[in-house]
Amino acid sequence: MVEVVKLLKRLAATNSNVLLSGESGTGKDVAAYALHFWGERSSLPMVKVDFPSIPATLIESELFGYERGAFTGANATKAGKLELAAGGTVFLDHIGELEPVLQAKLLRVVEDRHYERLGGTASIELEARIVASASADLEQAVERELFRRDLFHRLGVFLIRLPPLRERQRDIVPLAEYFLGREIERRGRSPSKFAPDTIEAFESYTWPGNVRELKGAVEHGVLMARGETLERSDIPDYVLDSPSVAWGVTRDKRPSLAEVEKNYIERVLQDVGGNQTRAAEILGISRKSLWQRRRRHEIE
Repeated sequence: MVEVVKLLKRLAATNSNVLLSGESGTGKDVAAYALHFWGERSSLPMVKVDFPSIPATLIESELFGYERGAFTGANATKAGKLELAAGGTVFLDHIGELEPVLQAKLLRVVEDRHYERLGGTASIELEARIVASASADLEQAVERELFRRDLFHRLGVFLIRLPPLRERQRDIVPLAEYFLGREIERRGRSPSKFAPDTIEAFESYTWPGNVRELKGAVEHGVLMARGETLERSDIPDYVLDSPSVAWGVTRDKRPSLAEVEKNYIERVLQDVGGNQTRAAEILGISRKSLWQRRRRHEIE
């Protein structure tokens, strides 16, 4: 991520198109706003176009605007998102959701830097810088001819891939502490620190929802906490119940088979309230074998 931030700072000073690629929750929006506010366009508009939230029939008019009378209900001329961005930045979020017909129209705009409002004939110059974002599988969509290759390359003059949080384990704790600090500011009071086993759980979890999911887990923990320390029991059950957390697996730590067996026996015993017969049934072993394994692993 240090290299990503360095590249963002360098590109903020240019006018080149940038395509941000990554899984959901990796911070593509944050990167897009960084490109805008770190550059010379920071005092100009930053206009976001979130394609999934716009009905397919309205995307073209939202992008390019329309003239009065262009279609039924067009009672007045309206500027599109590209025009509203003026000399600032237009952020095309989830560009992979764009239908093929509109991909072709957007390609012409990106190449010619001119467009017309719907129902209009006057050519309007595109003054804004284009920053786009897409899911990590956009390149696969290009290979499957679901997304235009020429548009992909025109938007991705610079392609920045944002790595998932599971590949940035050293970022987890600083990010969690940052989100905890934000909660303290927002609520006026919060747990001021994480318990050691909470940190261990955060580092073991794979975070399929990435940074956005981590933020939600911290907020959940703050709401559940009752003291100055955010305990392991305060974080969501789906985190605690995941295999990587249950067995304490991290990229740098792999439990032995004996440790896995010990942890599993302890978990089963806890779930059945210490009932030896029920625990043996779940484990598929005899009570005598369970007793032997408890003795071997020093399980009370």
